[in-house]
Amino acid sequence: MIKIIRFVTALSLSAQLVAQVPLTAPAEIVSRPLLNSEHIAQEFGSYGIVVLESDAGVRVSNLYSLHDETTICRTFAVVRYPDDINAELVLEHRAILSGQSIGAVFTQRGWAIEKINRYFGVLPVTDRVAGLMSGIPPQPLAVHIYDLVVSRKSTSVLYATIAEVHHPDYLSVTQLEELYGEVAATAAAGNESMLALTRRKMN
Repeated sequence: MIKIIRFVTALSLSAQLVAQVPLTAPAEIVSRPLLNSEHIAQEFGSYGIVVLESDAGVRVSNLYSLHDETTICRTFAVVRYPDDINAELVLEHRAILSGQSIGAVFTQRGWAIEKINRYFGVLPVTDRVAGLMSGIPPQPLAVHIYDLVVSRKSTSVLYATIAEVHHPDYLSVTQLEELYGEVAATAAAGNESMLALTRRKMN
């Protein structure tokens, strides 16, 4: 089932995510790096998410902005979950499996988010992704692979490994490196399998 969540403007980003989640205070946003959802809303004036595929192991999403009633994919995201989800993340994981935005769920429930960079590079656009990105021509697209670690009080947990493939008008490899810094020294292991998974899901 494809699940859709839309935000009309950057100001309504958190409010329209789900009714039971409180609006993120502006002071909180400026005290941490922007989530990808917030960055898209800031850059393009709107944000929405369509969950294209979801099961116990992998979620594939279209993170888009809205332009004259047309959706343009800004990030094609592939999320790979660990085999076992930490018991302290059960409620958050359930909300994410229902189609909610990963970063928003964790930040609005009091978790701090850290992205451990694994890879910056490019992947060739596919017909599927080009269509989601409003018919862009053949070209390499910037890809960012990272481990998403969430922390609260004395708990720090790896939640997922995520690959994000970005629209060329949104983020380049250089811009990703400027935003997120260097790749972790121990990050090479597992990158090829994540890249292979991302290539499959892009087709």
